[in-house]
Amino acid sequence: MDEDTRYEAVRSRDARFDGAFFFAVETTGIYCRPSCPAVTPKRRNVRFFPTAAAAQGFGFRACRRCRPDAVPGSAEWNVRADVVGRAVRLIGDGVVDREGVGGLADR
Repeated sequence: MDEDTRYEAVRSRDARFDGAFFFAVETTGIYCRPSCPAVTPKRRNVRFFPTAAAAQGFGFRACRRCRPDAVPGSAEWNVRADVVGRAVRLIGDGVVDREGVGGLADR
């Protein structure tokens, strides 16, 4: 896969490429997964790495939003799915009926 294809995966936040490669932003010193929800960096500031360890070896630190250093399949790796699952359980338990949408958001 060439770098233009990798950058397109980053630009589109394509989760299918999570774990296939990692990217780092030279201006921030942070590395991420392709699906990271952060603002897409300019192409000229991006470097690609085959592993999270390789990015760390070049002095980049893991993003706190997408947790690229977490183990694939763990709760830390897929934080959004964990939050959505919890929200669905709370809705099923009647939180929205009792406390409204604001109550659900507070929880």
